[in-house]
Formats: sequence, C-alpha cells, structure tokens
Amino acid sequence: MRIRKTKQAERGVYKYSYQVRTESGGYTTEMVVLRPGEDGVTEMDIKRLHALDDSVVYYNCKNLRPERSAEEKERIKAFEKEYVQKFKLQHGYEPNKDAIKDAVSEAFPSNYNLSLDFAFENEIDEDKSSVIAATAVPFDDKFEWSEEMEDIRELLSDKQREVLDLKFIDGYTQKEIADMLGVTKMAITKRLASAYDVIRKNMKR
Repeated sequence: MRIRKTKQAERGVYKYSYQVRTESGGYTTEMVVLRPGEDGVTEMDIKRLHALDDSVVYYNCKNLRPERSAEEKERIKAFEKEYVQKFKLQHGYEPNKDAIKDAVSEAFPSNYNLSLDFAFENEIDEDKSSVIAATAVPFDDKFEWSEEMEDIRELLSDKQREVLDLKFIDGYTQKEIADMLGVTKMAITKRLASAYDVIRKNMKR
C-alpha cells in the first residue's frame, strides 16, 4: 500500500515498478520511467498520474482499517458469485475484475475515516480544501488525452471511463460526480483509483 507522495524534485518524470516472471518461475521487479515527449507521453499525462498517486496516498493514509473478518469475506465471495451470474444473464458475458470490485465496494463499504465525509458533507469547495487542492490540476476546454492515453482509455470499464471523463475532462468534483451518479463519494474515489491502476499498468514501457 502506497503511503508516501513522490518528492517534488522527482515529478518531471513518472516512475513505477512491476513484477516480471522469470524462467525459473520466480519474479523480478523492473522499473519503468515515463518521460514527457517520449512514446506519446505528454507533460499533462505525467502531472495527472502524479495527481492520481497523491489522491491514492491521501486516502490510503486516512482510510487504513483492519482486515475484513472471515465472515465478511465469505459474504463477499457469495455476493461476487451471484453478481457474476446475474450480470452474465443480463449482458451475455461476464463482468471484468474492475466491475466486480466496484460492485463489492458499493455493497460492502469499508469503515472509512469520517473526517473525509465531514469535509464533503459540509461542502468545502475543492479549491479551498487543502486535501483536494493538493491533487487538483486546472482544466480547460482545450484539454485532450494524448493518443496513447486514448488507447488505454478503451481498456477501462464503462464505469471507470465515465468517472474519469467527468473528473478530468468535464472538471466535476468527486462530490458532484457522486451526486450525479447516485453513489457514495468513496465509490467514486475507488473507481478513479481502479482506473488509475489500469492506466499505470498499460503505459508504454
């Protein structure tokens, strides 16, 4: 779990590591460095990836909680099985992992720190909140994803694309998105985080 932000001096590029299976059956860690101007990556892409990291770090630090109980895990397992069956019956195919995670998150919300909800319920403006301002990036009508980011966007689930577009293209706050979609603010946070994981894992290496 990530709990530290990237140092300001290191934000000109974006670094992340991933596991590679070796011939012996083990795993080795490799580091990828994304640089603006290379492989279709733009400075805006780098800024947004760091902004997403900052958001994840903040919520990780605020929302640390004990592991789910064995009973809760069993209930979740049964819920997932039923969810997949109903989804397949309705759509003709099985949902992807992110869709299942979203459904579980909404059906079995974590015991999050109430101070986060307090800030939102009291309608603290995004530009005045020290928490959100740290991850905010200015938007304008001319903003466009880079070509590579557009390709990666197609890998996202419908829910992930929806919240990503509403936040990073349309410029809505997480509270506004939650109100629009009729879900909790934490559900929106989780959808953004899962979308971020897909983006990070599929940027060119």
